[in-house]
Amino acid sequence: MAYPATSMVEALLAWRNVWKNKRRTVLTLLTIVVGLTVIIFSKAIHRGTNEQMINDAISADTGDIQIHEKGFWENRSIEYAFIPTDKIIRALESDGSIYAFSMRVQASGLVSSGDTTEGAVIEGVDPAAEARVTDIHRCILRGGRYLVPGDRISIIMGETMAHNMGVKVGDTVSMLSQGFDGSIAAGTFTIVGLFRSGNPEYDRSRVFMPLSRAMQTFTMMGYVNTIVIRLEDPTQMGRVRDSLMKAFGGRGSDLEIMGWDRLMPEIVQFISWQDVTHEVLYFILFIIVAFGVLNTIQLSVYERTREFGIMLAIGTRPAQIFYMVLAESFFISIAGIVLGVLAGSAISYYFTLHPLDYTRFQKEIEVWGINRTLLPARLELVDLAYTSIYMFALSLIFTLLPAFRAARLNPVKAIQKL
Repeated sequence: MAYPATSMVEALLAWRNVWKNKRRTVLTLLTIVVGLTVIIFSKAIHRGTNEQMINDAISADTGDIQIHEKGFWENRSIEYAFIPTDKIIRALESDGSIYAFSMRVQASGLVSSGDTTEGAVIEGVDPAAEARVTDIHRCILRGGRYLVPGDRISIIMGETMAHNMGVKVGDTVSMLSQGFDGSIAAGTFTIVGLFRSGNPEYDRSRVFMPLSRAMQTFTMMGYVNTIVIRLEDPTQMGRVRDSLMKAFGGRGSDLEIMGWDRLMPEIVQFISWQDVTHEVLYFILFIIVAFGVLNTIQLSVYERTREFGIMLAIGTRPAQIFYMVLAESFFISIAGIVLGVLAGSAISYYFTLHPLDYTRFQKEIEVWGINRTLLPARLELVDLAYTSIYMFALSLIFTLLPAFRAARLNPVKAIQKL
């Protein structure tokens, strides 16, 4: 029955000892608070930037999931095409996680105006369906328009391509490519709009035309190269992809169903590299903060060596000394973690409402596929939990050494210490 009372006494003594040197304790608390605030805010910015990068890439072109004939994505040739059967359409329409889907015809070709010729990726899209899957219709520059149902000879092209060719809205260009049946696909089209997506490669090489005209120009005979899918919740990509693979015959199917992670491996690699870099930096910050706690407890134990000797001499058990020192670290760590989480969350929430403005670095960040210069922070509870638990565990681990030293003191020698 004496143990709870004893534990309470040890806790009260530990709390008293924490504030024996107020300046040192406050500095240690500030170390924990500042360290956690920086880590939490950095995690929120890192997560927000990554999600923005993925969302920009998905909304610009790839969607969350794409369906092709096997081999299309590797070869990017119009020869790899499939018929969107009723079975495929029913499977897409019956999945509640799918927000919209759009069919495309895609071919490589040449676009010419006068003496200027540029290589291009020519895509035939259904204007209404494509507008629900990607955001290219939002990128049309002033003075032009997006494709509309009923267009026959209208196209839109990237701003950079138009600049390189010396053409503008209203001009006529010629197109030359290969048809699905091996025939020559050619035609003359009118530019009705120019777009600036923020992706330099995209703006330099992409041309869009109505799907109905692409079917005719490339002699597709009802075949398409791609079905692009946009999900209600991007986090469901893996489940929906696996579900569609099963519905279409699994690995034995003639179709390949690819999520954005396979469609854009360079972004996945970049994010993975960033994750590793940030984790190393976080670990360094954690260690710095933990050493701050260690320094405080170590000095506290050293200054109270004689006090511990007297306590041991009058019958205090070494285990009680050990737990009392741990309790001091516990109080400091908990107080610092609570304040750090509050400060980090508050700053992160502010930058969620008021995103960081990188407008002056627009050209640099466009290289990574980010076309928005306002990057919000994105704070997750898992980040708060992980950061708090990791900081708390490190603080206690770093306290074990001075706690063991205090518990193993020789009472006689400790009392003799000035």
